[in-house]
Amino acid sequence: MKKLLIIFVLLNLVGLGWLFPKEKANQEKTPKLHHQITVTATRIKTPSRETGASIIILTKEELLQTGEPLLIKALQKTAVVSIIQSGPPGTATSLFLRGSNSEHTLVMIDGVEVNDPISPARSFDLAHLLTQNIERVEILPGPQSTLYGSDALGGVINIITSPGEGSPHLDLSAQIGSWKTNQIHLASAGQWRRLAFSFSLTHFQDEGISAASTAYPGNKEKDGYANLSLSSRLDFTFSPTNKLTLFCRAMKTRTEIDNFGGPYGDDPNNLQKNHHLIARLQWQHFLLASRWEQLLAVNLVVNQRKNNNPSDDLHLDYSEQAYFKSWFLKLDWQHNLYFHPQNTLTFGLDYKKELGLSDYTALSPWGKTISIFPQQQARSWGFYLQDFLRLPPYFFCQVGFRWDHYLHFGSVLTYRLTPTVFWPATQTQLKLNLGSAFKAPSLYQLYAPPSFFGPIGNENLQPEKSRAWEIGLHQYLFKDKTHVGLTFFSQDYENLIQFDFLRGFINTGRARSQGWSIAIKTHLFHHLQLNCNYTHLRARDRQTNQPLLRRPAARLNLGVSYNLKEKLTASLWLNYYGSRWDTDYAHWPPRRVALSAFKLINLHFGYNFWSSCQIFLRLDNLLNEQYELIKGYGTYGFSIYLGIKSKISL
Repeated sequence: MKKLLIIFVLLNLVGLGWLFPKEKANQEKTPKLHHQITVTATRIKTPSRETGASIIILTKEELLQTGEPLLIKALQKTAVVSIIQSGPPGTATSLFLRGSNSEHTLVMIDGVEVNDPISPARSFDLAHLLTQNIERVEILPGPQSTLYGSDALGGVINIITSPGEGSPHLDLSAQIGSWKTNQIHLASAGQWRRLAFSFSLTHFQDEGISAASTAYPGNKEKDGYANLSLSSRLDFTFSPTNKLTLFCRAMKTRTEIDNFGGPYGDDPNNLQKNHHLIARLQWQHFLLASRWEQLLAVNLVVNQRKNNNPSDDLHLDYSEQAYFKSWFLKLDWQHNLYFHPQNTLTFGLDYKKELGLSDYTALSPWGKTISIFPQQQARSWGFYLQDFLRLPPYFFCQVGFRWDHYLHFGSVLTYRLTPTVFWPATQTQLKLNLGSAFKAPSLYQLYAPPSFFGPIGNENLQPEKSRAWEIGLHQYLFKDKTHVGLTFFSQDYENLIQFDFLRGFINTGRARSQGWSIAIKTHLFHHLQLNCNYTHLRARDRQTNQPLLRRPAARLNLGVSYNLKEKLTASLWLNYYGSRWDTDYAHWPPRRVALSAFKLINLHFGYNFWSSCQIFLRLDNLLNEQYELIKGYGTYGFSIYLGIKSKISL
């Protein structure tokens, strides 16, 4: 029945494209690579060449070229990011930005911090984010607490949704493919008088594979996934100096999971359900002839997660249920002073409050286990200041500091210095970035109740800290059609929170992540674009001198995109993961094992057979590579997907 519904939608989209032919679908021009605009690097709109920070920007066009419905797949096209996932879509996902822990990356959606307060280390699971309605993704590696406070220990990923622009229009798309994958997407956007609006509704579903890899005995049952996502954005301009923006995103997901990876990890009825609500209300106001800009924002995030694993034929004496809920509230008052063209002063105040609770019950042959985490909260105040100096075209520099105060451990001071020098005669740029960052202990690390074996939470925990430097050399060639960037980086982590079976969570860990990366992007030929990025990473535990787990020493991405007369588009991507260490829990005691290197080749075609209608084909893992991201967990082989999309002016 579902297949018939998808086919019906596909046929109707073809008809709509024929009935409503409008402007050409791909009015693409050769982009000026060095004129990309970033908001994340400075908190104000800034050309990326005017900041010393390394900023990676994935544009809407680049996201569309990959054809990926899931954001984590698109993020793998950047070598500074390594992503692991415990099985098919929807299962738990971790992201390592330049080797940092997953919880050390602050994830934002339209400036809203979405790291989950009730997760053990206050991380964010990127598994449920879809690429639909995303304007661009800005990836900012390195310590960024000066601008964004806690959680930005290893970097920031800011996901920015599409604003309403142009005449009102309707976007429709649908796709079907391997593993009984299907997706239907409906969106509408545009401007009407003073109101700009953007709306998106997407349903994604697939039958999946076994999360516990079928390469091991006892794993046969498939683990499916369903995702319903709603995103909306309203921008109302009252006057040239007053603007109100409301952003809202809601997600409802259903994920079938297994008990663990490796032999006999299968579970036929282990189910996880998630509900997420993300909202932001922002008022923008200009004073003193637009020289003083104020941004007053209220952010709200609500997360709810339920796990239900009743007993079954394979686990007659075992069952578990869990419930997690968290709230995050932030008030942010930012000021930008544009008193001189060569100098911008940014400062602001913010207040954060987070709450979380959980309830866990399990039955086993050893009895009943109950763990109740009563509602706890954490509050903080922060003040940040940044001075942006411009001496175009030769010199640009941002220098800033931030002071944060937490009720449970006191105050933290962080800093950031990002100068850059540009030589117009040779189109050469030198970048430097120095900074520090911190991460406050999570609610669970502070207040988790003790177990039979001993304490878990520790109210005396101090924040984790990091310091880093990076230096980059960038060269623009052939009238700005080619950009080559080489970056060296090093980051030290101290006071890391780790778990000790006798003492619970304690500040004892130390780590270092260092390496170099190179990125090449060229548009030498009118219809052809080349993207290549490589990162060599050495991430080690400074106490044991062993490599950090699941971080590949080498990451390579090579992409070629072709656009023929705005009719045919094609892109070919090679993603390479080097060898890395993991833990094999199928043995007792668990042992470290090396996971083999692997490469994935993905191909995407798009054909505009009418001016407002495109059919696309995506082929993933063309070589049917057999690999593991996490020891014992399954991954997809060769996959094929077919879809269609249409744009209709209203």
